[in-house]
Amino acid sequence: MDRPIDKLTGLISTVELTTEIEVLIAKGKEFSLIMLDIDNLFAINQDFGHDAGDAIFLLITKHIKNVFPEPCEAFRGTRDHFDVLIPDSGKEEAFLKAEQLRKLVNEEKLKYKSDDGKELKQSISIGVASCPDDGSRPPDIMRRAESAMIRAKKNGRNQVCLAKEEKLIPKTSHYTQAQLERLSLTAEKQDVGEAALLREALDDLLRKYDVDEPILKLG
Repeated sequence: MDRPIDKLTGLISTVELTTEIEVLIAKGKEFSLIMLDIDNLFAINQDFGHDAGDAIFLLITKHIKNVFPEPCEAFRGTRDHFDVLIPDSGKEEAFLKAEQLRKLVNEEKLKYKSDDGKELKQSISIGVASCPDDGSRPPDIMRRAESAMIRAKKNGRNQVCLAKEEKLIPKTSHYTQAQLERLSLTAEKQDVGEAALLREALDDLLRKYDVDEPILKLG
C-alpha cells in the first residue's frame, strides 16, 4: 500500500511514523528519532507571508535529505513539525546530525523582507530520543523526543536537546555528565568536520555551566 505523501515537501506523512517505529522495534534495531519544529512560524507567516513559510519548509526538507540520506526516513507533520527516523544510530550520533541540520537551516539566507524592513531569519528546535535507551514502545520514544523538543523551545529555541536522563549536571537542565562524555567519545569517531561541529555546539552548551575549566576536552 502506498504511504501518504505531503504535497508541499514530498515527505512521508507523519501519520506513518508509529508504523515505521514498530517495524524497527520488531527488527530489534537500535535507532534514534528526532523531532523538530520551525521556530516562530506564525510570526513569520504574519510578517513575511505564507510564501516565506513554505520556502522554509522546502529549505528544511532539502537539508534533511542531505544530512539524513537513506536508510533514514523523514516525515512531515502538521503545521511546523518534522520527524526523522535514523536506523542503527544512538543518541550521540543523532545529536551530531541534528546539530548539523540546525546550523544549516539557521545559516541559509532566504530573501524575504517584511513591510517594515525586517529580514527573514529562520531557525529550528530539535529533540532527540533513541531506542532502547529512551523506551521500547513507539509512544514512549515519541513522547521523549517531543519532550526534548519542547525543552529546546522553552530554553530559547534554535538548539538541540537530548531526551533527559535522571541525574543531571548541576546548573543545566539539558544534559547529564554521562551524555556529554558519550558525545565526546562519539566526536572522536567522526571526521574532522563533524568533530569541529560538535566542539562548537558543546562550547555553546558549556557556557551555561558557569565553570572555569571545560568539562570536555575534544582532541
